[in-house]
Amino acid sequence: MAVFKDERKLSPEYVPERLPFRERELGQLIHYFSSVVRDEKPFHARVVITGAVGTGKTSLAKLFGMTAEKEGRKNGYNVKYVHINCRKQGTAYAVLAKISEELCIGLPKRGFSIAEMLAAVVKSLNATGTRVILCLDEVEALISKEGAQPLYSLTRAMEDEAGENMVSLIVVLRDPEFLKRFDPSTASSLGNTVIHLEEYGFDQLLEILRYRAGEAFKEGVVSDEVLEFISQIASDRRDARYAIELLWRSGKLAELDGSGSITAEHVRKAAASVYPTIRRENLSYLRTDERLILLASARALKGGKAAISSEDLYNHYKVVSEEMGFEPFSYTNFWEKLQWLQDLGFLRLSIQTDRKGRKTYVYLPGIPATLLETEILRSFGREQDVRRRTVV
Repeated sequence: MAVFKDERKLSPEYVPERLPFRERELGQLIHYFSSVVRDEKPFHARVVITGAVGTGKTSLAKLFGMTAEKEGRKNGYNVKYVHINCRKQGTAYAVLAKISEELCIGLPKRGFSIAEMLAAVVKSLNATGTRVILCLDEVEALISKEGAQPLYSLTRAMEDEAGENMVSLIVVLRDPEFLKRFDPSTASSLGNTVIHLEEYGFDQLLEILRYRAGEAFKEGVVSDEVLEFISQIASDRRDARYAIELLWRSGKLAELDGSGSITAEHVRKAAASVYPTIRRENLSYLRTDERLILLASARALKGGKAAISSEDLYNHYKVVSEEMGFEPFSYTNFWEKLQWLQDLGFLRLSIQTDRKGRKTYVYLPGIPATLLETEILRSFGREQDVRRRTVV
């Protein structure tokens, strides 16, 4: 059963029309490059964007590029945004070749030096009146291969040779500390304008997922509870890209099951395939009481349920302990074990407040509940229980 309205809206290459929680940074870019899109004599703008994986650096730069091209046309200027991934184009020569390709500047496949290629690019820009905003994404890859000199030469030459300041620059990298590795000349060529993107928190990830789910899925496919569950899982990494990939994989698994909606169990299976946090050998290191708590969690969360309160889980734990022939711990000891299992990555605890007060909810972030139940029963030597439950 098809659950997607437009699967491409969850693709890593897709740039949405709106980037929640990046409106301020988008406004900053528009302000810094305003001369390029509206003035007769543009200023050579240079901006560095930094931020961890999954903070939206590439999407922000590309959305700005689309906006700049549109604004340039509105003001009668031919503005072209060129996005170069330096991990894919890992040398200065490859970068220039890609720029030439993006700008439709015909160059021989071989025989041109970097200086000649650069001169040909600049000549074409001056002849056509094209204003280029060049984005060098993942620039660390270029520097790790060739050092900072090619970056300095590229940025400096474009600034000095391009008539009417036709080329402006955006450099994208992860760690702002990386800037300290540049020599003074290279640092100066990049300017002092840095936009740093902070990592997303749970509430922000949830809002991003709501927006993207609305674009990608048919109505009623994804509940808010499931989106909250994905946000809980992804909030450890604070990575929107990972959260969106989890959402996409969960949708694909729902389709494989013939389900018209995504359940928490689909999410757990997706999480296990994308970022497995629990391995079978790790279970063998757990104490008996810890495995009993996980078994209770697995049984309580089977059937698509995303979370359970710690009080309700304790009742499940007492039933499981008696079934397996063990004396259950007190709630105080049980609570300490929950926190320990969270530290180990097996469970996730979330404290939520409502009109009745504060409650702790327990999630299984990294393994499907059915698989966890099977593995724990095996660890107790209860193979017959595994087979019986499979048959039933």
